[in-house]
Amino acid sequence: LNEFNDNTQVNIIPTFINKSLPPDAEPINTIASIPNELVPTLQYIQNRSLFLEDYNFHWSPKMPDRLIIPFYFQNKLVGYTARDVTNTNKKYRYISEQQPGYVFNLDAQHDDRKFVIVCEGPIDAISINGCALLGSDLKEQQISLIQQLHKTIVLVPDKDKAGQKLVKQALDNNWAVAMPDYPENVKDINDCIMKIGRLATLFLIVNSIQSNKL
Repeated sequence: LNEFNDNTQVNIIPTFINKSLPPDAEPINTIASIPNELVPTLQYIQNRSLFLEDYNFHWSPKMPDRLIIPFYFQNKLVGYTARDVTNTNKKYRYISEQQPGYVFNLDAQHDDRKFVIVCEGPIDAISINGCALLGSDLKEQQISLIQQLHKTIVLVPDKDKAGQKLVKQALDNNWAVAMPDYPENVKDINDCIMKIGRLATLFLIVNSIQSNKL
């Protein structure tokens, strides 16, 4: 609760309850004997230019065609998303247990970095070690969580109509926005990393940061 003159402004910081992962889920990097059913998930991770060291990826034989990405907040498990790695289930590409106001990968932002890169999806966030809104709309609780980091916040929207709405919301909250000059047919951070690598993608982002609304 912050008091300003005679007015009172309430900053809503959400709280999250502990959740469980899908049945039989375990960290991929601890699976000693790789079953054949896990191979498509490993190939998906490789095809997205990711590494097992990038995040605590999980897998479950009960959901063999999905990459399980746990959600953490203050080192506690508060949800997950399970991404279809076959790209055939377009209706249910993600199966998620997500709590309102959650920001993905926020725990990784508490260091001496200058920028906090905010994007839409968890794969993009993992690729660049940023955080993700898990959608194309910025909630008040998410704003409060991100702003309490006291870093320079840089939104990197996807190249679509939903991203345009996010840009306006970011500027309304005095965040910076980066619209990188991506290579042709690239629409988001992970796409760019798959084409030109992480360092070059980060270079494009940092060099396109703008905080001027015009």
